[in-house]
Amino acid sequence: MKVTFESVSNAETEVIIKGEIGNPDVDALLEFIKSRSAGATKKLMLFREDEQFLIDPDEVVYIEVADNKVKVVTEHGTFESKKKLYELKEMLNSEPFAQINKGTLVNIDFVKSVSAEFSGNYTLRLKTGKETLTISRKYFKEFKNKI
Repeated sequence: MKVTFESVSNAETEVIIKGEIGNPDVDALLEFIKSRSAGATKKLMLFREDEQFLIDPDEVVYIEVADNKVKVVTEHGTFESKKKLYELKEMLNSEPFAQINKGTLVNIDFVKSVSAEFSGNYTLRLKTGKETLTISRKYFKEFKNKI
């Protein structure tokens, strides 16, 4: 791969990629640029009772949908988010989060172990305690790619 940098003062940053469409290197480079240009998520606005909290994404253990509410679990307690699960997934794309089933995102930094079940699903044990989550077969590949 050839990389060329051209310094231009007082100009907007422009990235030009020349290559074959479908090339894995080009695809990986595009994904990296997209994740960086969106900017890392700085804080999440979460709610508990009548208070609003600003929480760092790296404090989030997992996010799940329960009773039509998006529940965000951290080491310091449980909060609610006004955003939908897919919106949080997009926001946290550059963070170490992976979707493990239809209604759950997990921070892979809090995963202690993964074990296979007879059904083809996987059980994920968290470092924070005795809690376990289920990784469905459909989402296992996404989880594996994030680790």
